[in-house]
Amino acid sequence: MRKTVFLGIMIMLGVWCLLYVGVKIDMWRLGYAIEDLETQRAALKKQQEGLQVRLSELTDPQRVAQRAQSQLGLMVPQEGQIVMVSLDTLPHPESNGNSPIRLVREFSDTVLSIP
Repeated sequence: MRKTVFLGIMIMLGVWCLLYVGVKIDMWRLGYAIEDLETQRAALKKQQEGLQVRLSELTDPQRVAQRAQSQLGLMVPQEGQIVMVSLDTLPHPESNGNSPIRLVREFSDTVLSIP
């Protein structure tokens, strides 16, 4: 009887030791995984900040205007180059040709009907 009790205690102690060591190993493994993820998070945060700076540079209105002028040849309109036309005061064209008034009306109809 003493041998069986001793053997039972030894088995329970062995199982407890295995569980303890298993839990410790799992904790160490998870700790290393957390460190790796934190390192990866820091690198991604730094990359995000760099991309945010790049976005700010690319969307700067002065830079866009400068590139539009140098690469596309676009210029800022001068006074008198822009004419505002009210469609309510335009007469209806009677011909079916490509009159500017008809083109403006068709364009405004298509623009206003876009959802």
